[in-house]
Amino acid sequence: MDITNKIPINIGLFGHIDTGKTAIAKELSEIISTAGIDAHPQSKERGITIDLGFTSFILDNYLITLVDAPGHADLIKISASSVEIIDLALVVVDITKGPQIQTGEHLIMIESLNIENIVVVLNKIDLFRGDIDSELNKMREFFKSTTFGSNIPIFTVSAKNKIGFKQLKEGIYKIIEKLHLKRDYMDDLIIPIDHYFNLKGKGTIITGTIVSGKIKSNQEISILPIKKKGRVKNIEIFRQITETAQAGHRVGINLKNIDTRQIYRGCYLTDNPKAFEFTDIVEIHVKKTKLFKYDIKFGTQIHITIGMITKAGKIYPYKEIEGKKVKTQISVDDTEFNAILLLNEKILIRKKRNIMLLSRLDLPPTTLRILGASRLIEIHDKTPLFYKYKKKTGRITNIDHPQGYICTGLAQSLIGARKILGKKLESPFTKILDTFGTKGSVIVGIENNTLNINVNDPVILKELRNFHAN
Repeated sequence: MDITNKIPINIGLFGHIDTGKTAIAKELSEIISTAGIDAHPQSKERGITIDLGFTSFILDNYLITLVDAPGHADLIKISASSVEIIDLALVVVDITKGPQIQTGEHLIMIESLNIENIVVVLNKIDLFRGDIDSELNKMREFFKSTTFGSNIPIFTVSAKNKIGFKQLKEGIYKIIEKLHLKRDYMDDLIIPIDHYFNLKGKGTIITGTIVSGKIKSNQEISILPIKKKGRVKNIEIFRQITETAQAGHRVGINLKNIDTRQIYRGCYLTDNPKAFEFTDIVEIHVKKTKLFKYDIKFGTQIHITIGMITKAGKIYPYKEIEGKKVKTQISVDDTEFNAILLLNEKILIRKKRNIMLLSRLDLPPTTLRILGASRLIEIHDKTPLFYKYKKKTGRITNIDHPQGYICTGLAQSLIGARKILGKKLESPFTKILDTFGTKGSVIVGIENNTLNINVNDPVILKELRNFHAN
């Protein structure tokens, strides 16, 4: 069978640790890649999935690639790295325990990065002693509170006893038949690298899923950000050699003239280096999930996941006022805002596909740590100038002056008073009209002459002062 002619569909497996995702992947899969089920040596030692695993099976005219993501709380950033390459998500729940913390985190992550289609798989029905129909109703009630709604497809299985997989495959097939995937075949070649290694007798092998464009044998390509060029010797799709591959395909690529010691996860393979920027300062628009229950202060530590890599940095929310970026704080109830991200180290950002997942991995894993997602506004060479309000309070000392009201405390000298002439004041006052005397007093106007102003009433001046974040 020539699998290279099948339509590629990439399905992510998500869920809390010990729900049986990997066991489900084993039962569904027919083809195991070199980065297959728990291939990482520590996975075998620790008995948990700690890296992305890739397997495959055929459904009629479709080549289904399963991306098995870790469920452990400490490995959420690895799970997040898989979302860019998937078309559909399988969310696995242990029917004996119901939805758990990482179930929620994974759902927020999937939703934030615009994965619209999910399938819920209730595993371990062999251990369940309750009423399954009642449990299905509970599950639909749980999903009713999410953007996915209560009408999601739900399947019950036992990976241990191999029960329910025929129905699960049939259900997956019906869903992918209705998917309206828009593969970008004609754009730049973009492959986020997920694994790389040396193979005796062949040399350097790089694996990844083609996000856009096409690749062919003997093509010269670049690896960024290390700025190395290599030539494609061979292309494989799940161990079958092919001359070409395109967006949607998971590929193994045999490259000439590349040293794997220079590659790391976070690198991209491309035919157009100009499609990327290597930076640590980005301006973003954030959509925050309502389930994130923390304020976001100016300079809060943040983690950003883009492509296959997660890096730490600080986030600086701002409000645009008269063309100036004014320092602000985001409350629990806010859902959208703009910010500058200052990362601890440079990362590679694709200019066109630039959705980034934001999280607070410094928070305890018993809470939901996914903040939301963001899109790129602009990449900066240096930190933009921020502004903040400095508040000064003066007092009314004379209410009988013919020009207005005499105020002291806003300036300490005549020179200082002259510098604030014309400045706007908070209501009920309008602005500083003139200086008075030589000791810093000023004359201020009022919005409505019928208002009752008294000696010692406060007069508030808010001035924007610029500064650089650090």
